[in-house]
Amino acid sequence: MKLFDSHAHCDDKRFDTEYEGGTLKLIEDCFNDNIGYIINIGTNLENSKVSVDLAHRFENLYASCGIHPSDVFYEDADKAISVIEDLLKDEKAVALGEIGLDYHYENVPRDLQMVYFRKQMDLAKKLGIPVIIHDRDAHGDCLEVIKEYPEVIGVFHSYSGSAEMVKELVKLGWYVSFSGTITFKNARVPKEACVVVPSDRLLIETDSPYLAPTPHRGTLNRSTYVQLTAEEIARLRGTTLEEIERITTENAKRLFSIK
Repeated sequence: MKLFDSHAHCDDKRFDTEYEGGTLKLIEDCFNDNIGYIINIGTNLENSKVSVDLAHRFENLYASCGIHPSDVFYEDADKAISVIEDLLKDEKAVALGEIGLDYHYENVPRDLQMVYFRKQMDLAKKLGIPVIIHDRDAHGDCLEVIKEYPEVIGVFHSYSGSAEMVKELVKLGWYVSFSGTITFKNARVPKEACVVVPSDRLLIETDSPYLAPTPHRGTLNRSTYVQLTAEEIARLRGTTLEEIERITTENAKRLFSIK
């Protein structure tokens, strides 16, 4: 069985210092184990370029490129986003992201986050490319923005919203992805949301090196651990691990146009 980790940060510097052999060995080990595909996620200009370069080193590793709401401090927003546009021309770049809003901390002005969010949604509309949404404590505003762009679809990654919001997203053509948080004992809201996602809109991810699932919580996460998330989703939905592997792989390939 091979799983599709739809959201990972394999180039995170912690892998070079804490994983024996570093980033390249990590990715190689994951593909040799239970992982069939990985999308490595960009969050700024620098690591978006790294993500594309890294994707060319492994057949089933793909890249996304975008400016995360915590990285919206470039002097010229339009110039920064033009760099992202150039990166997205690469054949291994399959999505724009991660982009969105993060209201958990107050260190990034919300109006500035919104400027970058809308400009990147404009770019996704122009390019006809799916987007990966980061939504932390900003569910209402994220939903309102994507409603402004009916031509754009994508995925809300590491979903933390309500089951009711899932229904709204599905009506708009969007996908919903769950990470290791769904294995946490007190994760009532994502567990409820997971059950109502239609089978053709469900994705799984690690968000590695963050959000390691139980029983690895608090350690360095890796793509291999996405199986634990898949197992919990199978339990919640009353189906098999093999079925979750099948539908989430099919869904990710469809969304990101991977043959």
